[in-house]
Amino acid sequence: MQMGFYMLTTGQMQKSLKLNMLDCLSFLTAAICHDLGHDGYTNGFHVNAVTPRAIDSNDVSVQEHYHAAELFRILTKKQNNFVEDLSKDEYKIFRKRIIGLIMATDMSHHAEAVSKINGTVSEFDISDGKNVEKLTEGQNESELFKTQQFIMETALHCCDISQ
Repeated sequence: MQMGFYMLTTGQMQKSLKLNMLDCLSFLTAAICHDLGHDGYTNGFHVNAVTPRAIDSNDVSVQEHYHAAELFRILTKKQNNFVEDLSKDEYKIFRKRIIGLIMATDMSHHAEAVSKINGTVSEFDISDGKNVEKLTEGQNESELFKTQQFIMETALHCCDISQ
């Protein structure tokens, strides 16, 4: 979470991606909870051992599905629900952002994520903080959401493996 906060603020991810407070809350919440309840085993172990977690996730991103589900289970308890004042639409965005962000921490997607971010950096000629604004220029609301989500997912994955 500390690295994520650094990226949002000092790294100017919030400004560059035109993130609002809900986006930032989603990003930081995902950063805090991306390993919530981790049991120390890999996804492969769970799949091979046919554990309840593997069954619940249909063998796909086992731990990540568990972490996201556990967060939302915790939020169903009134005393834990710090987002209860969000509107229905805001909550849908919060949930969608977080699920995508936590799923992006699955290492099985690492090579694909690196390839995609390298392609994006090359396409927009992003270097040393220059041309970052090109990521969001001229995008409609739907395109902007997808671009923001992709960069936030990449950033959270970087935070996760930077430890």
